[in-house]
Amino acid sequence: MLELLIVISFVAIIMAIGIPNFSKWKEKYEINGQAQKVYFDMMLARSTSLKNSNNVSVTFDVSKNLYKVHDDTNSDSVEDHGESIKSVNLENNVEFGYVPGLRDIDGNMVTSPVFLESGNTVTFNRRGQASKGGSIFLIHKNDIGVSNHRLRSINILKATGAVDYLKYDIKSTPTPWAY
Repeated sequence: MLELLIVISFVAIIMAIGIPNFSKWKEKYEINGQAQKVYFDMMLARSTSLKNSNNVSVTFDVSKNLYKVHDDTNSDSVEDHGESIKSVNLENNVEFGYVPGLRDIDGNMVTSPVFLESGNTVTFNRRGQASKGGSIFLIHKNDIGVSNHRLRSINILKATGAVDYLKYDIKSTPTPWAY
């Protein structure tokens, strides 16, 4: 009986140590997965614009935590019947957001989770260039109002249409953003 109690105590101690670490790992996995999904959809939008030689737009709806990818085959900026439109909801406790006081990779004070030059839509033209440059910030719901510790950013460079995936790391220098 004593041996059984010792084994049960040992298992309880290991669980007490492991469960919080598993929870943190799960949250990190959730934010990484959703940020990678946005990143790959942005890359797909850019490559589709090059392949099809037409505009492809990505529109973000921060209030609903979704974004839409529109393959505008006739480049009229209108979602016409027959044009490919993909609507994607953020999942797994991830939202568009950040904790106030955040600066982007260029040192600008962030004022919106979709921090583009203006508006909430970026369009890739037939040469793969972006209509706007800026960043899209994703945060785990457990970090809202608490920390940017697990914040992720998808950055778009206007001139080339390049898309980067960055992780926030306060220890990184000279900027807290790391690839």
